[in-house]
Amino acid sequence: MPIKKIVKIWDDKNISHENINFLRLKTKKVTFPTSDFIKKIIQDLLDTYTEISCAGIAANQIGYDYQIFIGMKTIEDEKDAEEIEKMEAAAPSDIKNPYRNNYEIYINPQIDKVDNQSIQLDEEGCLSIPGLMVSRERYDKIKIRYYDLNGKVIKTSMTGFLSKLFQHELDHLNGSLMLDDLNKIENLYPLEPSKESAEKFGKLFSKYQKIIK
Repeated sequence: MPIKKIVKIWDDKNISHENINFLRLKTKKVTFPTSDFIKKIIQDLLDTYTEISCAGIAANQIGYDYQIFIGMKTIEDEKDAEEIEKMEAAAPSDIKNPYRNNYEIYINPQIDKVDNQSIQLDEEGCLSIPGLMVSRERYDKIKIRYYDLNGKVIKTSMTGFLSKLFQHELDHLNGSLMLDDLNKIENLYPLEPSKESAEKFGKLFSKYQKIIK
């Protein structure tokens, strides 16, 4: 099946009001048993995740307003996290996702508990915000729940990169982007460092901030 186009807040030079407004809407809960339409969303997520180099995709990033995301299920080495985040921020390539066989489908995900003493500052990239990286705070240790494809509740704990990934994708489903909470952001910088890139993304970020105020 053809992959879905990622909903982005900007292209190389221009910002998209329509896409921003869509991505900032809170998505709808999934009911069980799942309908054929929900199954189509899940298949589209899987097909897109397979073809695009990334760690996760929320349903609204491919145009569906439901509480579903696909994301890496395991990570062998936390040292790989930085390269994974840069992969998220990079422009799409012809290379298939190296993690295409490493995934879980998270339906109606939520965080049950966070460790307030575990806050970490780390890098993040996002398919919907191409070319830009941020350093921002996330909880390193969380307890979560979600539903699998059969409607079974899964409860587990996450740490490190997977915890950050879960929070990032859950934010998407709640209509929030990684740029939105300035109190948790220490730095923003282009993936490709240069004076021109800094000026370009500085202008795009400024326009974005004006739209969401």
